[in-house]
Amino acid sequence: MGLNPLFQEDFFLTIQDRYRAVENIQTHPFYIVAIKGSVYVNLIPLNTSFLPQQLQSLQVAYQQQGILLVHLWEDVWINKREQVLSRIHSFCGLNKSLHGRKAKIEELQATQAKAFLEAYHLQGYIKTKFNFGLRLNDELVAVACFAASRPMKSKGENYKSAELVRFATKTGVTIVGGLSKLLKHFLQQVSVNDLMTYADRDWSLGKGYDKLGFHFSGTTEAVTFYVDTKTMNRYQGHRLPKKILAAFDEQNILNLDDFLTQNGFFKVFNTGNLKYHLYTNV
Repeated sequence: MGLNPLFQEDFFLTIQDRYRAVENIQTHPFYIVAIKGSVYVNLIPLNTSFLPQQLQSLQVAYQQQGILLVHLWEDVWINKREQVLSRIHSFCGLNKSLHGRKAKIEELQATQAKAFLEAYHLQGYIKTKFNFGLRLNDELVAVACFAASRPMKSKGENYKSAELVRFATKTGVTIVGGLSKLLKHFLQQVSVNDLMTYADRDWSLGKGYDKLGFHFSGTTEAVTFYVDTKTMNRYQGHRLPKKILAAFDEQNILNLDDFLTQNGFFKVFNTGNLKYHLYTNV
C-alpha cells in the first residue's frame, strides 16, 4: 500500500456518491469539503507543509461560526475508510437511534473489545484494565474501555482517578444514553474521585462530554507521528518498528527525522486533545 496522490478526489467522489449534497468550499491552501451543510472536512495530504498551529487556528475559526471542522489525514482515509465514513454518517445526523435503557451491560474479554474497536473506532484498540459492552437483541452495539484507577497525590492523600480510554458504537447507530449507562456501571465497580477522558481535536469539539456532566480542564499539545508509506501505519516516535530503530542506531550520519524520510516515512501530527474530568461524590 503506498501514497494515493488523488486521495482528495477519492474522498470527494466517495462522499458525493453517498450523500450528493457535497461541495468544495476551498481548495487553496486548504482543501475543505462541506457535507450536507453539517460537517466540514479539511483533507490533508501526507506531504503537507502545514503546522499544527495553522490547523488549530482554522478549526477555531470554523467553531466560532458554529461549524465542526474535521481534519482528515491521507493515511487515516486510506487505512480507516469505513470508520471515517461512519463518523461522517453520524455527524450528518443519519444514525439510527437505539435506547440504551433496553441494552444489557456485560464485561468483555480483551479479544472481544479489540475486535469491536478495530472495526468501529478510528484509533483502534489499546490495552485497558476494564472493558464493558452494551448488548441489544443479542448483538454487541457499544464498547467502553477504562484504565485502572491510580492515586493522585497532588490532589489529596486518598484521591484516585481513572480514565475512559475508548468508546465506540456499531456503525450506523447512536445508543441514546449508552455511554452514560456504561459510565455509571464503571463507577459502581471502581471507586474513584474523578474520571478523566480526552476528545480528539481533529474530530471533536467535546460537546458530547459536556452533556454528560464532564468539566473541560484544558488542552494537550499536538502529537507528532511518523507514517510508513508502505503500509500507511502511523507510529509515535517511541513506538517505531524495532527494525527501523535498529537501522537508525547503526548509522551515525542522519538525525531521526531525516533518516525516516529517506526510508519512506512522513512526519505528521494531530491538533492535540481536549481534556475532560467527571467528578464523583466519593
